[in-house]
Amino acid sequence: GGGGGGSKAVVDALAYDPPEEHIVAADVRFNLDGKQVRLLASRDEAGKMLEVRVIGGDLPPLAMHWGAREHGKKWGKPSEEMMGPNSSRKENAVQTDFVKGDKGQVASIKIEGNAEGVDFVLRHASDNKWFKAPDGDFFARVKEEDDDPNDTPLEQLSLSEAGAGMGVDSIAAFESRGGLSLMERFNAARTVLKDAAGDRSRLRAVMVWLRFSQMRQLAWQRKHNTKPTLLSQEADKLSMLITSKWAQARGVDAELLRMMLSAVPRGSNGDDGQAIRDQILVIMRQFEIKKRKGCWMEEWHQKLHNNSTPDDIIICQAYLAFLSSNGDRGEFWRVIHENGLNRERLAGYERAITTEPDFYGHAKDGLINDFHNYLRILKNVHAGADLEKCVEVCRPFLDGHMNQLLEAVLRERGADEGRAIGVVDTITEVRQMLSSRMVNEGDGTKLRDLLYLDLGLEAQLRLMAERSLGAMNEGSLGMDKLTRALALWIALAAENLGITASPGSGKIVDDKSVNSEANEMKACVRDWAEMLQEAHKGVSPGWAVRAMAVVERMRRALGETVEDISSTVQPKAEYLGHGLAMVTPEKIPEKWCITLFSEELIRGGGCAFVLSSYLRKLDKALRAQGGGHIWQIVSAGKPGAQGWVEEVPDLMSVQAKTYSRPTILLANSLSGEEEVPPGVVGVITPDAPDVLAHISVRARNLKVFFATCFDADEFENLGRYIGKAIDCEASGDTVVISETDGTKLGQSSEDKLAEGLSGIKISLPPPAKFTKYAIPESDINPDATPRTFGAKSTNIVAARRMLPKWVETPRSAVVPFGVFEKVLEHPENKEIATQYKTAVEQLHTVDEPTGHLRKLQKLILALNAPKELQEGVRAALRLSGIIADGELEGAEWDEAYIALKGVWASKWNDRAWYSCKKAGIGVEYVQMAVLVQRLVESEYAFVIHTENPSNGATDEMYAEVVVGLGETLVGNYPGRALGFSMKKDGKTPPTVESLPSKSVGLFGGGLIFRSDSNGEDLPGFAGAGLYDSIPMVHNSRRTLMYHREPLIKDQALADKIMRGICQVAVDVEAAFGGKPQDIEGCYRGGKFYVVQTRPQV
Repeated sequence: GGGGGGSKAVVDALAYDPPEEHIVAADVRFNLDGKQVRLLASRDEAGKMLEVRVIGGDLPPLAMHWGAREHGKKWGKPSEEMMGPNSSRKENAVQTDFVKGDKGQVASIKIEGNAEGVDFVLRHASDNKWFKAPDGDFFARVKEEDDDPNDTPLEQLSLSEAGAGMGVDSIAAFESRGGLSLMERFNAARTVLKDAAGDRSRLRAVMVWLRFSQMRQLAWQRKHNTKPTLLSQEADKLSMLITSKWAQARGVDAELLRMMLSAVPRGSNGDDGQAIRDQILVIMRQFEIKKRKGCWMEEWHQKLHNNSTPDDIIICQAYLAFLSSNGDRGEFWRVIHENGLNRERLAGYERAITTEPDFYGHAKDGLINDFHNYLRILKNVHAGADLEKCVEVCRPFLDGHMNQLLEAVLRERGADEGRAIGVVDTITEVRQMLSSRMVNEGDGTKLRDLLYLDLGLEAQLRLMAERSLGAMNEGSLGMDKLTRALALWIALAAENLGITASPGSGKIVDDKSVNSEANEMKACVRDWAEMLQEAHKGVSPGWAVRAMAVVERMRRALGETVEDISSTVQPKAEYLGHGLAMVTPEKIPEKWCITLFSEELIRGGGCAFVLSSYLRKLDKALRAQGGGHIWQIVSAGKPGAQGWVEEVPDLMSVQAKTYSRPTILLANSLSGEEEVPPGVVGVITPDAPDVLAHISVRARNLKVFFATCFDADEFENLGRYIGKAIDCEASGDTVVISETDGTKLGQSSEDKLAEGLSGIKISLPPPAKFTKYAIPESDINPDATPRTFGAKSTNIVAARRMLPKWVETPRSAVVPFGVFEKVLEHPENKEIATQYKTAVEQLHTVDEPTGHLRKLQKLILALNAPKELQEGVRAALRLSGIIADGELEGAEWDEAYIALKGVWASKWNDRAWYSCKKAGIGVEYVQMAVLVQRLVESEYAFVIHTENPSNGATDEMYAEVVVGLGETLVGNYPGRALGFSMKKDGKTPPTVESLPSKSVGLFGGGLIFRSDSNGEDLPGFAGAGLYDSIPMVHNSRRTLMYHREPLIKDQALADKIMRGICQVAVDVEAAFGGKPQDIEGCYRGGKFYVVQTRPQV
């Protein structure tokens, strides 16, 4: 399902993706000396370095003439610090020569001081030609401006304060005028947008502004008349400008511009605008309808003459319904009301319409014919994405096949639910072909018309999908047929969402794509196509389980797409909306419209809402057929939990809070990096953490009830308990929740915490003194006292010596306790040491520690390395067989030292601070050793507990497996792992509990520096995962597609790996005296590796 025969995406000769850690600051395509070229500017995450790259064939030598933008002021004089290599001062500006790069020509600029970005033009270095962007000077933003200056609500600021440098002042000043018209708004919007080169804040502001206008939440006329001709011309100019901006944009910016275009009529050169005035008079004269006061037609004529608006399309449609029904005024008002108008709106025009239409029976047919033609004129001026009009406009320059498909769509627009899926399939095919055409269309007018056609097709798809959804029920179709129908609709909706998000890129998943949401949706579509093929053979429980894994991933990808739009748009809507309501005479936009702005934008935008609706329905159908349970119990609690219910957007936002009474949180999301706050006895979330992820282990350690609710409706229904006391308890595969007497839940959070930790004595061993800078594996003695390294080093070296030879372990060396303190005391680090000591002392006097924790981490990362440290680490690694002679010199050592300091600095991360504080461990007394190993370039990574944590069975193990390196598992990357359980005796096959839905796999090798503190693996304290393990080199990320993943497709391989993991676990447990173990390992080239093991908490 997906329409098959779309044209292939055209290979982009100007394609180039900046480094993964860079953020795109400008991306413009333009003509340079008759050649199509691309200018791509990207910055590092800190906003300290800007790279500008010009890509194209046979480029002349170029230079960049630039100035610094500060506080919204363009072309400021750059400081001397900003002038890098190949730069020279040119009066108040700077010239930087481009040099040849790996692709195109490259110039680099250092960003210092208050510079928000760089304004620049290009110059031909030899013949002095100058080149600008299509809409003016180039601009690359390097620092995201704060939408809300000083965090003050807009309604509390003056207009000049509120809009400084962002175009908001221009918008507010315009809307506060005593007189305005829609034509003037379009003109003002064009002015603001024209100056928005590279300014995302201004782009968002214009989109929100025009959307408010489209929704009639801003006045279309205020004491000002406009000729329809001028309105039509201004709409034409604005729609063309938006189109040119879209052609240069990518990702979210392109989607915002597309949404902006949908809020603007196409317009024309003015002939149609004048025809609005002329043709209404022609019709009235032809049918002898007198121009007399109190006549409906005359009132509408006066309104059209005074100020025609998009409302006139609705009025014309209502009048046609009135004529076709032989004068039934009920039909007139039905169409009026269905399209958002009412009597009050009509009576509120400056040329009010207060009477009702008259029926001229003798002229009925002639009037219907003429007003259908008049409706076309109105749509030419006021409608952009009207499908019929869009097809008419584009027909002359589309090929015959596409025109045939479009005609079929127009014919079948009213198709019933049974035939609608075929029409949507055709729409999908057309949109595939259009998307390739649009990204390569050089004619601006044609591109605009193609964009409007695409918007019209998407709107038609949404209407047909929403109409068909109501007929999707088990009663009329049967469960098997219902599931297959929903699966096909989802395939089409997801494919169309990908077309919208990333037009012209085809169906190929590009791991280097900067548009990660679109890439993820494409991967889901590819996996879903496989499931769809299988569904045609019948829906079995096994199919339902596999389909559910893809559905979970697709729902997550959709959520990321929606969140990206919402987080980009909603703050601006609230900021601008409340400010405009303060200055407009009508006191609009209304509050409801501001609050629900992004939600309504997404609902009305097309495929995202359609996909969400169908996924929700399919989720229930799959679970009914054995595709999965509604609940997953991560931690059973004490068992269960009793507490007062509160809802939070995410767990991270409240981890610093202490709850004064036992609390059960409804957390809408979690990242896996959080700590459960003091006083919280239960967490229920729609997110699915891996059962063996560190956050899950810590929840079980604290006996916090922790459960995932996969059913969106069920989770929403839990909202009825907010503010009430409940009792929740695991019962088999479900959670039983009931209200309880809150007066019996009076314990304070401290009492609850003491109870949760009762019987657990947690204390750090005495601090170890410095002995040497690094210890090779041969000198790591697991039985040594006092120990100068943590349990991680002890256990892996012991395992290496005790495990059978078929189980591989990586060689190890240790940077022991005391080395960090020794480096801090070095004379080169004297000033840092003083600041560090002060920051640690201050940490205990502040309410909000985040800022101080960041400061401590930055101080550690600034430490200089004594020569003895470098020599000692290299020697220990060579003696351990981890590196060869000549390795870890120069730049390689610099990278290694950055990783080493990163592990030391992780002592002061948020989750460690809150976890240790909760357990009564002073973080300043934690000592950090660092275990250094060669990273196994694994095909699959696993974690296994030798006692099943889900049910407490001592004769059963539970494991989770991911593709690639294990960080996606222990770090709780979004999605689920392959989860399975197996009896220790190996007599029964493994039982698969969950199928993988992780979005990415990490791959790579090199050295890895693992935290090995004295605050991990203490009796009764799950310190694992609190501190960081950092690879010396960045791992590569790959978007995973499970339809071709051997672990899923090859049952024999999967069985071999699952049984092998379990045998590893049995051998490790036996080697450590039969004590339950928490084991991390991997599989590569037919061999199993154990990379660390610890007692299972």
